Amino acid sequence: MKILYLNIIIVQISILLIGASPSSAGKPQAIHDSEEGWIEGIGNPKVTRLSDNVLAITGLYHTGGENGVTAGIIFTRESVIFIDAGMTIDSAEFIWNEARKYIGNRKMFYLILTHHHSDHIFGMRVFKEKGAKVISHSWLKSFISMRGEQYKKFLLNMLKWSTDKGDRIFGDVVLSVPDQVIEKDTILTIDDEEIHILYTPGHVSTEISIYHPHSKTLFAGDTVYEGMELTTHFGGPDEWRLWIAQLERLKELDLETICPGHGSLCTKEELDRNIDFLRKKLH
Repeated sequence: MKILYLNIIIVQISILLIGASPSSAGKPQAIHDSEEGWIEGIGNPKVTRLSDNVLAITGLYHTGGENGVTAGIIFTRESVIFIDAGMTIDSAEFIWNEARKYIGNRKMFYLILTHHHSDHIFGMRVFKEKGAKVISHSWLKSFISMRGEQYKKFLLNMLKWSTDKGDRIFGDVVLSVPDQVIEKDTILTIDDEEIHILYTPGHVSTEISIYHPHSKTLFAGDTVYEGMELTTHFGGPDEWRLWIAQLERLKELDLETICPGHGSLCTKEELDRNIDFLRKKLH
């Protein structure tokens, strides 16, 4: 009985944490900052509560080292929406374990993938095994259907890693075809709460961003980079102009926090830095 009582108390505390008073909205609070430093396969993640029902995770593992990957979690009344799956199975399990602290009785899970690059999708098996419905741009479905099984092998060849090293770091990567796809701006209503999926091509032609109006949070994927050079080699001047146009329209959103694909949490000012970077590329 003592163990059962303790478990009940833990669940109650978890619910209170994720259901913080409205006064916490707009005031990001770090709730996990790794004291162990960088860990192979996980990175150096930092978990920040952005509002009463939104978490951002920055600093997840990336083969580029310090340019860690960002993921997000939105809790609605009965559902959990994960945004991006990390680059490794260990990263995905870290994301899931952070969410599990606050899941409570929620039984519906969604995973929205911002684009097809490995650092955002290689952990998707973890969420599929939990029953998550995967949502992405339509091209990602075609990409996985055609090349999903070869993607890990392709990356190992590019990195010049052995199969053993790839298995040790990436884990057992299994890519699944998305359950729902979008090709333009789409509003999902989950438990009476709006999740805006915005089509924001530029970095790649199928890039999407996720805007959560209730918390005024934008999960930008690789549409936004914080404090570093933008990765532009997947396109040329035409794509960069399109990218600038998307950044300009993101400035029109009512935003308090931007969760970039790489880097630290930021505000609208970072959109101008990204725009300036791309404009210089055009000259």
